[in-house]
Amino acid sequence: MKLYHYWRSTSSWRVRWALEYKNIPCEMVHINLMNGEADHPEHLARHPLGFVPVLELDSKETLIESLAIINFLETKFPNSPSIYPKDPIERARAIALSEVINSGTHPLQNPTVTAYLGETLGANAEQQKQWSQHWIRQGLMLYEKLLPHSLKTEFSIAELCLLPQLYNAARYEVNLEPFPKIRAIQHHFQNMESYQKSHPERYQPITP
Repeated sequence: MKLYHYWRSTSSWRVRWALEYKNIPCEMVHINLMNGEADHPEHLARHPLGFVPVLELDSKETLIESLAIINFLETKFPNSPSIYPKDPIERARAIALSEVINSGTHPLQNPTVTAYLGETLGANAEQQKQWSQHWIRQGLMLYEKLLPHSLKTEFSIAELCLLPQLYNAARYEVNLEPFPKIRAIQHHFQNMESYQKSHPERYQPITP
């Protein structure tokens, strides 16, 4: 299999992390989203909007959208470590937390959105940054409220989405002090070997 990804894309990171956690071999192919490479015909054939991640299977079929790819990996490789809780209620709660990030937070501070704000609506760089900060804080506020009071130590799809988003929060200088439960989760899970191996800094190209 091949994963077409961008080093700093948090949705790409989710899939890289899932692959590492589940010990699934996969060739990494970097697509530079900053220099027009994503708009080349060969990549548009993989994803009509030129987005990442895209997983190319041995059959040459392609899958898009990070959570759909992760669900495929979970189904295709059932004997590898699971990313979903076994209990149906806990599984639903973990998926809900992942969607707080995947659906309710990440899309609103995606570079394509902030680029539209600047190019079409005339927002300057500081206004674009404030927009991203607002929606990241909103998403983290909801995530924090949905967490149990005790530290959750079982790794799941929820943490797989949260920690990459916290990487973006740091980039946008979002203060995490109001989110003590989230900070505890970050502290606990950022030491995982699979987290370290899938981290963006390990995939940063010499010329981003």
